[in-house]
Amino acid sequence: MAVIADIHGNYDALSEVMKDMEKFDIDAVYCLGDIVSLGHQTNEVLELLTGLPNLTIIRGNHDEEVLKAFRKIPSEVTGPEHDHHVWVAEHLDPVYEEYLAALPLVQTREAGGKKILLTHYHLESDDTYTPIDPAPSVESLAPIYRDSDHDIILFGHDHMRHHFEHDHQLFLNPGALGVTSTAYAPYMIIEIEDDGAVHITHRNVHYDRQAFIGGLRREDPPAMDYILNVLLKERG
Repeated sequence: MAVIADIHGNYDALSEVMKDMEKFDIDAVYCLGDIVSLGHQTNEVLELLTGLPNLTIIRGNHDEEVLKAFRKIPSEVTGPEHDHHVWVAEHLDPVYEEYLAALPLVQTREAGGKKILLTHYHLESDDTYTPIDPAPSVESLAPIYRDSDHDIILFGHDHMRHHFEHDHQLFLNPGALGVTSTAYAPYMIIEIEDDGAVHITHRNVHYDRQAFIGGLRREDPPAMDYILNVLLKERG
């Protein structure tokens, strides 16, 4: 199976990752949310994803905020970030509204005898996300999932790659596919052997990052300078 996260409206990166998957025997694709927002290629990303027959997908916080903006539901998010979500919603093809609305916060799958949790990030009891941990570790993750019977916990949101093991559990983050400071988009391949052994392969796929950034500059969405300078680490 392949695991992707935090596409953030970057079709240029996603399309190259999908081509790379064709080199392998991928029987399922798991997407961990934040499909849209930050990038400008919202509808292209959604068109590609909705055409995948073997996709398991959940929603992230940006997907939720764009949906709220589309439906004109009040949000706690304010300022340029909210303005950006409104801009994305204004460019969203209405055909994808119900698709986004139907996405669950979490999903569970089983493969190779392993129970796998898909979550955008770690959830509180009220289904809100915990604050981003700038330095996650086994010590911080294990207590959150102590009572979970999942063998593999897949998450995204913080845009970093993680691979932690504790007792019988694996905690994995493939990295942010669509928000990169280099011209390489990360994703992850998981192989589970008949004996239960789990093999993780991290892939870095080259894409035309400058074409993506050029398109973003032309579209000029709200909060563009923050997206370029802080998230994409693009200067000048």
